[in-house]
Amino acid sequence: MGPVPPGFTLEKLVGRQLNQICIGPFDLQFHFDCEHGISCQGTVVVEVDGKSTTVFQGDEPYWLDVTPLPRIAGRDVTAWKIESSHEFSVSLTDGARIRFQSTDCQYEEFIIRPETWVV
Repeated sequence: MGPVPPGFTLEKLVGRQLNQICIGPFDLQFHFDCEHGISCQGTVVVEVDGKSTTVFQGDEPYWLDVTPLPRIAGRDVTAWKIESSHEFSVSLTDGARIRFQSTDCQYEEFIIRPETWVV
């Protein structure tokens, strides 16, 4: 995917609830209310209850420790942030956070739906 693109924004996620987490054999999907979602094939780190855990990565083994995922479902998005050139995050209620880390590979590591509002 490469670096986070210029003008990237997730502002429309703020106030939405993380209401579904889907686990596939090669990807992880976060669904926020209605049509809003992030499909992941890059590294995903979940910070909850004072602990940071890598739950998914783009290379085998894809799945690492998924135990924090049920603890973030049902929380609302409070903010988002570009953390570095290859990382963005979504903050959730009660201090939880999801970090999305990309590499310079040729494939899309994160797809945000609907694509029309990510500029």
